[in-house]
Amino acid sequence: MTDRSDDRFPAAEPPLAGTRTEANLIRAFMSEAAANRRFLYFARQADIEGFNDVAAVFRSIAEGETGHALGHLEFLEEAGGDPATGLPIGTTSQNLRAAIASEEEDATGVYPEMARVARDEGQIEAAEWFETLARAERAHAARFRRSLTSLEEILDETAAEGDDDGA
Repeated sequence: MTDRSDDRFPAAEPPLAGTRTEANLIRAFMSEAAANRRFLYFARQADIEGFNDVAAVFRSIAEGETGHALGHLEFLEEAGGDPATGLPIGTTSQNLRAAIASEEEDATGVYPEMARVARDEGQIEAAEWFETLARAERAHAARFRRSLTSLEEILDETAAEGDDDGA
Protein backbone atom coordinates (compact mmCIF):
# COMPACT_ATOMS: atom_id res chain seq x y z
CA MET A 1 0.00 0.00 0.00
CA THR A 2 1.32 3.45 -0.95
CA ASP A 3 1.56 6.09 1.74
CA ARG A 4 -0.50 9.07 0.54
CA SER A 5 -0.50 12.46 2.20
CA ASP A 6 -3.79 13.64 3.61
CA ASP A 7 -5.00 16.82 1.84
CA ARG A 8 -6.46 18.01 5.12
CA PHE A 9 -2.94 18.17 6.57
CA PRO A 10 -0.62 19.53 3.89
CA ALA A 11 3.09 18.96 4.28
CA ALA A 12 5.07 21.83 5.74
CA GLU A 13 6.33 24.23 3.10
CA PRO A 14 10.08 24.65 2.65
CA PRO A 15 11.66 27.81 4.08
CA LEU A 16 11.01 30.96 2.05
CA ALA A 17 14.34 32.64 2.79
CA GLY A 18 16.72 32.65 -0.15
CA THR A 19 14.16 31.50 -2.72
CA ARG A 20 13.08 33.14 -5.95
CA THR A 21 9.66 33.44 -4.33
CA GLU A 22 11.19 35.60 -1.61
CA ALA A 23 12.83 37.77 -4.29
CA ASN A 24 9.47 38.03 -6.07
CA LEU A 25 7.75 39.04 -2.82
CA ILE A 26 10.36 41.76 -2.29
CA ARG A 27 9.87 43.01 -5.84
CA ALA A 28 6.09 42.88 -5.48
CA PHE A 29 6.23 44.73 -2.15
CA MET A 30 8.34 47.51 -3.64
CA SER A 31 6.03 47.77 -6.65
CA GLU A 32 2.84 47.95 -4.57
CA ALA A 33 4.36 50.45 -2.13
CA ALA A 34 5.47 52.66 -5.01
CA ALA A 35 2.06 52.37 -6.68
CA ASN A 36 0.41 53.55 -3.45
CA ARG A 37 2.52 56.71 -3.32
CA ARG A 38 2.16 57.38 -7.07
CA PHE A 39 -1.62 57.06 -6.89
CA LEU A 40 -1.79 59.41 -3.91
CA TYR A 41 0.26 61.91 -5.90
CA PHE A 42 -2.09 61.47 -8.87
CA ALA A 43 -5.08 61.99 -6.55
CA ARG A 44 -3.62 65.27 -5.36
CA GLN A 45 -3.26 66.45 -8.96
CA ALA A 46 -6.83 65.39 -9.77
CA ASP A 47 -8.00 67.43 -6.74
CA ILE A 48 -6.05 70.47 -7.97
CA GLU A 49 -7.68 70.13 -11.39
CA GLY A 50 -11.12 69.81 -9.79
CA PHE A 51 -11.70 66.14 -10.61
CA ASN A 52 -12.76 65.03 -7.14
CA ASP A 53 -14.36 61.78 -8.35
CA VAL A 54 -11.15 60.76 -10.10
CA ALA A 55 -9.15 61.71 -7.01
CA ALA A 56 -11.39 59.44 -4.93
CA VAL A 57 -10.73 56.55 -7.33
CA PHE A 58 -6.98 57.10 -7.06
CA ARG A 59 -7.20 57.18 -3.25
CA SER A 60 -9.36 54.07 -3.09
CA ILE A 61 -7.02 52.08 -5.30
CA ALA A 62 -4.00 53.42 -3.40
CA GLU A 63 -5.52 51.96 -0.24
CA GLY A 64 -5.89 48.61 -2.02
CA GLU A 65 -2.25 48.76 -3.05
CA THR A 66 -1.36 49.31 0.61
CA GLY A 67 -3.21 46.12 1.49
CA HIS A 68 -1.30 44.23 -1.18
CA ALA A 69 2.04 45.60 0.04
CA LEU A 70 1.24 44.67 3.63
CA GLY A 71 0.33 41.14 2.55
CA HIS A 72 3.72 40.78 0.85
CA LEU A 73 5.42 42.17 3.94
CA GLU A 74 3.74 39.56 6.15
CA PHE A 75 5.26 36.80 4.02
CA LEU A 76 8.65 38.54 4.16
CA GLU A 77 8.42 38.85 7.95
CA GLU A 78 8.04 35.08 8.12
CA ALA A 79 11.09 34.72 5.86
CA GLY A 80 12.97 36.74 8.44
CA GLY A 81 13.62 40.12 7.01
CA ASP A 82 12.81 43.65 6.08
CA PRO A 83 12.93 43.95 2.28
CA ALA A 84 14.92 47.18 2.55
CA THR A 85 17.54 46.12 5.09
CA GLY A 86 17.37 42.34 5.47
CA LEU A 87 17.11 42.84 9.24
CA PRO A 88 14.53 40.90 11.26
CA ILE A 89 11.12 42.56 11.56
CA GLY A 90 7.99 41.76 13.51
CA THR A 91 8.30 43.20 17.00
CA THR A 92 8.26 46.94 17.53
CA SER A 93 11.87 46.78 18.69
CA GLN A 94 12.93 44.89 15.55
CA ASN A 95 10.91 47.23 13.36
CA LEU A 96 12.59 50.27 14.91
CA ARG A 97 16.05 48.76 14.34
CA ALA A 98 15.20 48.08 10.69
CA ALA A 99 13.81 51.61 10.29
CA ILE A 100 16.95 53.14 11.83
CA ALA A 101 19.21 51.12 9.52
CA SER A 102 17.19 52.11 6.46
CA GLU A 103 17.07 55.81 7.31
CA GLU A 104 20.79 55.88 8.16
CA GLU A 105 21.65 54.19 4.85
CA ASP A 106 19.56 56.76 2.98
CA ALA A 107 21.13 59.62 4.96
CA THR A 108 24.75 58.55 4.66
CA GLY A 109 24.87 56.51 1.47
CA VAL A 110 21.94 56.67 -0.90
CA TYR A 111 21.07 60.37 -0.97
CA PRO A 112 24.65 61.71 -0.76
CA GLU A 113 25.58 59.52 -3.75
CA MET A 114 22.51 60.69 -5.66
CA ALA A 115 23.42 64.30 -4.87
CA ARG A 116 26.98 63.72 -6.09
CA VAL A 117 25.74 62.25 -9.38
CA ALA A 118 23.26 65.07 -9.85
CA ARG A 119 25.99 67.67 -9.26
CA ASP A 120 28.32 65.87 -11.68
CA GLU A 121 25.56 66.06 -14.29
CA GLY A 122 24.85 69.73 -13.60
CA GLN A 123 21.46 69.00 -12.01
CA ILE A 124 21.91 71.42 -9.10
CA GLU A 125 18.25 71.58 -8.03
CA ALA A 126 18.04 67.79 -7.91
CA ALA A 127 21.33 67.66 -5.98
CA GLU A 128 20.02 70.15 -3.43
CA TRP A 129 16.79 68.13 -3.16
CA PHE A 130 18.76 64.93 -2.45
CA GLU A 131 20.86 66.79 0.15
CA THR A 132 17.68 68.04 1.82
CA LEU A 133 16.38 64.49 1.90
CA ALA A 134 19.64 63.22 3.43
CA ARG A 135 19.18 65.71 6.28
CA ALA A 136 15.55 64.65 6.69
CA GLU A 137 16.54 60.97 6.79
CA ARG A 138 19.13 61.73 9.51
CA ALA A 139 16.38 63.41 11.52
CA HIS A 140 14.08 60.42 10.96
CA ALA A 141 16.81 58.02 12.13
CA ALA A 142 17.32 60.13 15.26
CA ARG A 143 13.59 60.08 16.03
CA PHE A 144 13.45 56.32 15.57
CA ARG A 145 16.56 55.95 17.78
CA ARG A 146 14.89 58.00 20.55
CA SER A 147 11.78 55.85 20.24
CA LEU A 148 13.87 52.68 20.48
CA THR A 149 15.64 54.00 23.58
CA SER A 150 12.30 54.84 25.21
CA LEU A 151 10.86 51.46 24.27
CA GLU A 152 13.87 49.62 25.68
CA GLU A 153 13.55 51.56 28.95
CA ILE A 154 9.87 50.59 29.18
CA LEU A 155 10.67 46.95 28.41
CA ASP A 156 13.47 46.94 31.00
CA GLU A 157 11.14 48.41 33.64
CA THR A 158 8.44 45.88 32.79
CA ALA A 159 10.94 43.03 33.03
CA ALA A 160 12.25 44.35 36.36
CA GLU A 161 8.70 44.57 37.72
CA GLY A 162 8.12 41.00 36.61
CA ASP A 163 11.28 39.92 38.43
CA ASP A 164 10.09 41.70 41.57
CA ASP A 165 6.75 39.86 41.44
CA GLY A 166 8.49 36.51 41.56
CA ALA A 167 10.61 37.37 44.61
